[in-house]
Amino acid sequence: MSMQLNNVNKLPVIRALQFYKEIRLGSSLPLLVGGDDGNMYVVKLNGTGDGVISNIVEWVASKMGELLQIPILQPVFISIDAGFAAQAFDQETRELLEKSIGINLETPYLPDAVIYSERNAAGIDEFLKQQIFLFDLFLLNVDRTDMNPNMIVHHGKLWCLDYSSAVEIRTSINGAPYREHVLLKCLKRHPFYRANLAAYHFVNRLKEISDYAIHEIVDGIPAEWIGKLKMAKHETEARRALMEKLIDKKKFGVILGKRLDLLKVLKVETAEETRLRTLENKKAFEQKYGWHQ
Repeated sequence: MSMQLNNVNKLPVIRALQFYKEIRLGSSLPLLVGGDDGNMYVVKLNGTGDGVISNIVEWVASKMGELLQIPILQPVFISIDAGFAAQAFDQETRELLEKSIGINLETPYLPDAVIYSERNAAGIDEFLKQQIFLFDLFLLNVDRTDMNPNMIVHHGKLWCLDYSSAVEIRTSINGAPYREHVLLKCLKRHPFYRANLAAYHFVNRLKEISDYAIHEIVDGIPAEWIGKLKMAKHETEARRALMEKLIDKKKFGVILGKRLDLLKVLKVETAEETRLRTLENKKAFEQKYGWHQ
């Protein structure tokens, strides 16, 4: 591989000026922040849990999705200064901000957007829905269900959010094993899953992504993020390792077809079956330990 990974793509970084509020809808505690460009953004902090890895996964998945024409709100970088935390009233938020000094990830805030539902997205065509599902299947992104769609509709246009749980990219970074059939059961609950999906159009688009496009995505990751990974001793080696793993994933056409075949035969609990199983587990716990709520 002859490409030199020198992080030459100096992408713009917005500076955080105004703290507005926490968005308490998930475990990552994103914040609503005003930038020095006059716009408002939803920020995912590096100081939360595995925030740096999550933000790298989000960055890579979002940029790959853009190349595949998936409607994803594209992330940008925001710089948080040492004194910014003082604007937050909540102690937990201040501590997270203090741990997140430097470059963090943000997406544009769309104040009049609504959470996706079949009713408010009736005009979205089926082909687009198929491509969104296939991208999630390719990434093993299990964080999209009817109860938690991670999609919004803004002026009739559908936007996908939150790819930080994309297992294929995450494991390219940390090498952690996973049980594919368990993840596929989750993906069968995806709002856009259909039993008769064909993957050839998506696979062709995937093959058309150039190696250099992958290089640019990896090259755009801030050096301070790469430095916190344990992929290699040096930044250049870590970038090269990640790039090679991502390029290899462009060959996933056969694997994607096998995943679609497996989805057809995998059995998934209905909501009622899940409810009954939860009640049975609770009852067994109470009988064993003599504890009642």
